[in-house]
Amino acid sequence: MAKTRLLNQPKVCITCSAGGHWFEALKATALLEADCFYLTYYNARLAETAKEKKIYFVTKNKRNPVLFFVNAWQSLRILLRERPAVILSTGADVTIPTCLIGKLLGAKLIYIESGGNIYTPTLSGRIMYPVADLFLVQWEPLLKFFPKATLGGPLV
Repeated sequence: MAKTRLLNQPKVCITCSAGGHWFEALKATALLEADCFYLTYYNARLAETAKEKKIYFVTKNKRNPVLFFVNAWQSLRILLRERPAVILSTGADVTIPTCLIGKLLGAKLIYIESGGNIYTPTLSGRIMYPVADLFLVQWEPLLKFFPKATLGGPLV
């Protein structure tokens, strides 16, 4: 299958947690041909990938208010440097500051709710739903919680 080329190739920030969220983000953007960079927290496995992709690492906040603001400051500096037109996120908590700051800076936000939750929404999804320009769910039962979402089907 051919890759999709976007007009003028806008810069895209792909932000997600490591593990399953990272895998979902890679699947969601596999056919995307754009100027992309990744924003996540440090993970030894991802550090190896950093040689192949442009990855920024921010502090993992683990729902800690102090670390949240450290993460937000780091995200702000990266977003001001990169100036993405679009932010795509598959969650989780480490991505919340990036998404919110990106929206304030004028980026469009695409949020993909985690495929790991079939019947109940994630906390990140509940936070991002009101601010996302495009909100995708992977499972039909989640439309009950996110009625304006688009059913995209499972990524994995």
